[in-house]
Amino acid sequence: MEEIIHVIKEYAGTGWLLVLYLIALVYLLIREKDRRARIMLVYLPLAVIVVFLLPPVYRLYSALEQTDTYYRFLWLIPMSVTTIYAGLKAAVRLKGGLRYAGYAVLCAVIILGGSCVYNNENVLAAENRQHVPHEVIDICDYLLAENDGNQIKVAFPSNLVQFVRQYTTKIDMPYGRDMLVAQWDYWNEVYDVMEKPEVICAKDLAKAIKDTYCNYVVLDPTHEIDGDLADYGLEKVGTVDGFPIYRNPDMYKDK
Repeated sequence: MEEIIHVIKEYAGTGWLLVLYLIALVYLLIREKDRRARIMLVYLPLAVIVVFLLPPVYRLYSALEQTDTYYRFLWLIPMSVTTIYAGLKAAVRLKGGLRYAGYAVLCAVIILGGSCVYNNENVLAAENRQHVPHEVIDICDYLLAENDGNQIKVAFPSNLVQFVRQYTTKIDMPYGRDMLVAQWDYWNEVYDVMEKPEVICAKDLAKAIKDTYCNYVVLDPTHEIDGDLADYGLEKVGTVDGFPIYRNPDMYKDK
């Protein structure tokens, strides 16, 4: 049960909106007369909550899936809809100007009960209209210009991977964001030699690039590499925003 309580604490955020939802749930349980509304907003959510709180269900889920996703059960509960619906039901019972005061209080309680997302350390100011790092735009534009805008396959450093697809669909990659989620435990030949070791082996990386039919590989300038990719059949075509770029000539032999 302690594990389930921990999941709830992690999911609750400031905790106030969860308390507000529980108040709304109890209010509807007592006051709601519409049968369909009671089923959707009271009975079904209560059933989900009961199942969520059962230790055997948690143990079964843990045997089948990563426990850090157990909170997703709570996504089945219409917390926002229930809170707003109950708040409005309570406010319309008031008369005259008090009704509008009730609406205002409801909005204020919901807003003040949360936290400002822009205070999160993971929220960064956008560098451009595309909302992706400028080096991703520069590198992608450079590579596409080199290939007349045709579809190409490029191995990017893991810190740029998730932004490439946001910017263009004309660049394929040997691995994507899925490799960055440790618990999924995926394996990829390029990622294995390009990201896992502290020092990249140039020979192994060149082989992986050729084996996976990549047109280019973009290196992280902060990642040390043992050897020169040019010694193993790749051609350096330039450096964009500090990122060295090598081409796989095997992909252009017939052109």
